[in-house]
Amino acid sequence: MAINRRQFLRRSIVAAAGASLVKPALPSSASPIIIKGPPKKVLILGAGMAGLVAAYELTQLGHQVTVLEARNRPGGRCHTIREPFSDGLFAEAGAARIPDDHDLTLRYAKQLDVGLEPMYPSRLKSLAFDRSGKREGTIDLFTEALGGGFGRDLGGTPTRWQKIKGGTDMLPRAFAKRLEAKIRYGSPVVRIEQDQKSARAVFLNNGNRESLTADRLLCTIPFSVLREVEVPNLSERRIDIIKRTRYAAVSRVYLQTKNRYWEENGYNGFAFTSDYVEVWQPTWSQPGPRGILMTYARPGVAEQITNMKESERISTTLTKLDAIFPGLQTNFEKGASKCWLDDEWNRGAWSFVNFIEFENRTGSDRIHFAGEHLSTWSSWIQGALQSGLRAVKEIDEAA
Repeated sequence: MAINRRQFLRRSIVAAAGASLVKPALPSSASPIIIKGPPKKVLILGAGMAGLVAAYELTQLGHQVTVLEARNRPGGRCHTIREPFSDGLFAEAGAARIPDDHDLTLRYAKQLDVGLEPMYPSRLKSLAFDRSGKREGTIDLFTEALGGGFGRDLGGTPTRWQKIKGGTDMLPRAFAKRLEAKIRYGSPVVRIEQDQKSARAVFLNNGNRESLTADRLLCTIPFSVLREVEVPNLSERRIDIIKRTRYAAVSRVYLQTKNRYWEENGYNGFAFTSDYVEVWQPTWSQPGPRGILMTYARPGVAEQITNMKESERISTTLTKLDAIFPGLQTNFEKGASKCWLDDEWNRGAWSFVNFIEFENRTGSDRIHFAGEHLSTWSSWIQGALQSGLRAVKEIDEAA
């Protein structure tokens, strides 16, 4: 039977979604789609990766999409910091690594012409610290220590890891460019409503309350922020899950130097400390004499850094890293930090919610949910994309 372009797009997108709902992803697990009804008007809350991929694919399917985003940029936790650094240098505040088995992330990078490059340098020595003291070795030592500290998902051979060339924010920016005027920035949502025929979002536009109505609504707002939004008509079970969900503390501190003196001493700028803090040199693949050393702290250490003032975060990290790479204080120029618990529109870095427990059991809701927290790849771009595609399937098949 011949199919038209819209039917072909539907089958392709749903195949991607169906294949990625099971880990590992297998194309044969895709389910055939049942086409139901005319194109829908869809309202998406949040222009993070889940919201962007859903908006992109729903648009490809012929649905009328509008995205409301509280920030003035796309990407959510895919955020690259470029200020206050000099010479065009940058570092990642959020998502950075892409492993070789994250098929959706790799697929969309290729589809949107976003370049990739190795995450880690192949030359010079890395460092690892544990109870036995300091160890030196190739970059394999760093990923070995990382895997030992946080599990094999973060370990493995260094060559299995890539990053987005030019900064992780290149990927959400590529999505946003293709969505153009469909995204309304600076539009925080304060209330979400639904009835039997439609769903509605009330949001702020320059401080004034406005509203938009749609056939279906997709909410990708993190639960840490969503619990401050009015959502009547949502089941008590779901409201309870939203209120109970906790997000991880993550902090990163960045130190710009006038040169990359550690390389002259034979080090590549990567280290793993005894308190499970990663040290990166994100500028190893960037041009220029200046460099950046940064720390990546998770729960346990991250809260301590979050509770400090900005100046104290920088001075404390400067002292700590100078002990690892002597000479840092002499070459230091300026610093910055990012603590995700402080972020107004995230209130944390990642979380995990059992989607089977959270899913709509009645089938009557016009409000759908997506985000890395509702995926099997919590904390990863892959998870956000997976959940966004699941929502695409739900919305497209809905009556």
